[in-house]
Amino acid sequence: MREQRNNSKKEYKYQKQIDELTALGCQMPSVYTPDNMPACRFAFSDGVHQNHIPQYMSNPKRMLQDIAKSKVSMSLLALSCFDSPSKAETFYCNLRKAFKNISTSIGDALSEGVLTNDDGRKTLTANNGHFDFYEYAGCDLNETFQITKQLKDNEERKGI
Repeated sequence: MREQRNNSKKEYKYQKQIDELTALGCQMPSVYTPDNMPACRFAFSDGVHQNHIPQYMSNPKRMLQDIAKSKVSMSLLALSCFDSPSKAETFYCNLRKAFKNISTSIGDALSEGVLTNDDGRKTLTANNGHFDFYEYAGCDLNETFQITKQLKDNEERKGI
């Protein structure tokens, strides 16, 4: 992977918000090309919810509240992704133990797809498989990511 330099011609999907947070002293993390990386993330299977929306964009009040508290995070303008379905499921199970209704806030299913260099840039992958993905303007992961597994039903059968 190659590090993305600030002089890139591509603009991020939420560039305006990134610029606003940068003006407040937040820094963009180091980001890298995904190089056609398989990835997965949590999604809603009902077709009603919009999938692949960063937390600050799905809940703009949260961004304003975090700014007021001086607790903003650039990460909340990125999509939370995982490098493997098994690591994502483990993460989800742990969240479910702490937050019984997690399926209503982050999704009830796992979606999978491939991240290309034209889609955006990613942070380094943590040991648990998690990374942030900053989409480029024009990227629509709804076109390339498909729901592959129900998570909520699996959780209920396990008694979590």
